[in-house]
Amino acid sequence: MFLKIYHHKVFRYFIAAGVATLVDISMYFIMFNYVLKKQPVPMPGFEFQAPTVALMVSYSCGLITNFSITKFFVFHESTLRTRWQFLRFASVAFFVLGLNYLAMTFLIRQLNWYPTIARTCSALSIGVLSFIMHKSFSFKVKKTDNSSEEIDLLDIPDEDPTI
Repeated sequence: MFLKIYHHKVFRYFIAAGVATLVDISMYFIMFNYVLKKQPVPMPGFEFQAPTVALMVSYSCGLITNFSITKFFVFHESTLRTRWQFLRFASVAFFVLGLNYLAMTFLIRQLNWYPTIARTCSALSIGVLSFIMHKSFSFKVKKTDNSSEEIDLLDIPDEDPTI
């Protein structure tokens, strides 16, 4: 049973994303509560709010963790060079970061949610979109000229007719 589930890219992707998200959220909690002590970070002529700085640091840690695990555990058959995979992965990730930032800003400022809970909810809410973007762009596999089958973006195999 486990081996059958393990062969699904979606399952492996969410395991990788789950580990990276734990790294991200843990770093966010540490940065926000213990490093920044919930205080804004003053810059010349500007002030960054603690949730924003904590998000930038934690997201960077999660990004590197997620790329490493995803490259070797999920999309290992990609023919792109590692540096291009990372650039594409980072492009998608920063797009998703923008969505995360907007979601967190809304949850924290409009709904008065605690920042760590807002971070967790925003991260979970975009998982499927992120998978599809990484599968079809970041870790794209070149199709051969004589291949005419459609690409299944969610990588869900057909039902086995013998069962």
